Amino acid sequence: MTQSSPVGTGSPGGDVAVAKGSRLNLWLRDALPVVLAFLVFVGLWQLGIVIFKPKPFIVPGPLDVWGAFGEHGASLLESTLITLRATAIAFILSALIGAAVSFVLTSVPILYKAVFPFTVVFQSVPVIVFVPLLLTWFGIGLPSIIAVAVIISVFPIIANTAIGLRSTDASLKQLFQLYGANPWQSLFKLRLPAALPYFFTGLRIAAGASVIGVVVGEYMAGMASTKGGLGFLVVESASRLQMAKLAATGLCAAALGIGFFLLVGYVSNLFLRSWHESARAEG
Repeated sequence: MTQSSPVGTGSPGGDVAVAKGSRLNLWLRDALPVVLAFLVFVGLWQLGIVIFKPKPFIVPGPLDVWGAFGEHGASLLESTLITLRATAIAFILSALIGAAVSFVLTSVPILYKAVFPFTVVFQSVPVIVFVPLLLTWFGIGLPSIIAVAVIISVFPIIANTAIGLRSTDASLKQLFQLYGANPWQSLFKLRLPAALPYFFTGLRIAAGASVIGVVVGEYMAGMASTKGGLGFLVVESASRLQMAKLAATGLCAAALGIGFFLLVGYVSNLFLRSWHESARAEG
């Protein structure tokens, strides 16, 4: 008689199940403290509301915020989708512009020395300085909102990608020159692969910054209509002293920023993993 092997040992399917189970346990171990801390914060918040009994238009309680989600759920969802659309456009433009500018800067050494320091300086300039100029150029509405978000999110991509393009090992450069590689071969087979981790690091930073930029742009240069994004809801809720709705809007913005950051991080890790695997296969 043949003796059957135990499930999950000695078989690829069992190994995959064990790997998935270990990843799930790891995720639960990392997520559980965050969830517990959030629940403790909400509990202390509600306890403070019960003890001190502030007016809802001054400090809303968790139940008030939950009620705002139920009362204004449709408008919150619509505004979140509007902000998400503007964020996606601004993020894609920032990625394209940042990659192109960093490539040009690193291709011309004297241009890099002259211009790159200004990319660091511009990151410390408050974006509100550019808003009057952007309103003059693009007017009130989506173009100005996207421009504000691009200004906030493009510089991390430029800085990280430029550093990655310049961090190629000198011995590898000499090896490529020894074998007679042309500039395009050196770019696509040496410099760009070395810069990919830096580029994706810039994308992760820009993912959160683009959400912040869009909300700030909607707040300062948003559309004066009933179909604005989350920044418009911030202005509307604050002007009407609807603090519970304001808090719900802030939570939607936070969830959008966290979700967009995690999505970009997941895609980046997936791309880098597949790229490393294909590079090992070719080698």
